[in-house]
Amino acid sequence: MSDQQQTARPRLERRRQYAPGALIEPDGNRMADTCVVESGLVAMSIALDHTPLTCVGLLSEGSLFSFHPGVGGGRPHYRAVGPAAVTEIPAQMFQEAMLRQVVVRNAYLDQLRQRLGQVELFAACNAHHTLSQRCARWLLRFSECIGEVIPVTHGFLAEMLGVRRAGVSVTLQALQRAGAIRQRRGSIVVVDSAKLTTSACTCPNSLIIRDDDLAAEAIRRGATVNEGPRMWIEREIRAQEPVFVSQDEAYRRRQAALRVCQSIIAQGTTFLEAQ
Repeated sequence: MSDQQQTARPRLERRRQYAPGALIEPDGNRMADTCVVESGLVAMSIALDHTPLTCVGLLSEGSLFSFHPGVGGGRPHYRAVGPAAVTEIPAQMFQEAMLRQVVVRNAYLDQLRQRLGQVELFAACNAHHTLSQRCARWLLRFSECIGEVIPVTHGFLAEMLGVRRAGVSVTLQALQRAGAIRQRRGSIVVVDSAKLTTSACTCPNSLIIRDDDLAAEAIRRGATVNEGPRMWIEREIRAQEPVFVSQDEAYRRRQAALRVCQSIIAQGTTFLEAQ
C-alpha cells in the first residue's frame, strides 16, 4: 500500500481503558472526536456557571458522546462507573458514517432522544426528592447495572448528585445503620435491596434502552476508505442535499455523478491526445 493510500484510509483511534471512577478526558487537542462506550458504564455530568457538577445522563455500552460544550456553554464531564472501555472516533469518520449509513444515523438520533428524557427525569428528581432518596435510587441503579458491589466513592456520588461530600457521607451512614448497605474503602455493597428501595425515590431504575447501541466497527464500515473520483463526487452531491431521499432520487444522483465522471475522463483523454 502506498503512503498516499495509507493517508486516505480513515484512522480509528485506540481503545482506551478506564479504572472505576476515572475521569474520561479528550486525548490531546482532538476535541472534535466522537467517542463510543465499548464496555462498562459512564456517568455524564455538567456544571453551569458556578454550580457544582451534577449527573445528567448515564451511558452504557454502545453509547456515543463528545466533549463539545452544551447549549449553556458548560462542557460535559464523563467518569467511568466501574471498569470501562472507550474508543475515540475521528470526527470525519463519524460524519461519513452518519451520511452513508441510515442505521448509524437513526441509532444516534434515538440515543439523543433517550438522553433528553434522562435529563428531564434527573432535573425533576433533583427538584422534588431529598438527598437521601436520590442517593438510594442511584445505588439501586448502579447495582442493577454492575452488581451488588458498587466501586464508587463518597466524592463520586457527591459529584453525581451535585452536593457536598459531607452530605453524602451522612446519608450513607444512615443507610448503613438501616441495614441497606455496607461501606468499604472505595466501594459500597448493597446488602438489602428491599430496604434500599424503601429509602429511595420513586424514579425508574432502568434508564437505558439496548436497541440503539453502536459499535466503533459499525461506524468504521460507514466511512470512506480509499475513495475514487466517482465516490468522492457522489458524496459531495449527497452532502449538498437533504439526507433522506427516495430510491428514485438516489438513482438519479448516482447517474448524475457517473455522467460527471465520464465527462472528466473524456476531457482528460482529449487533452492527452492533443499532446
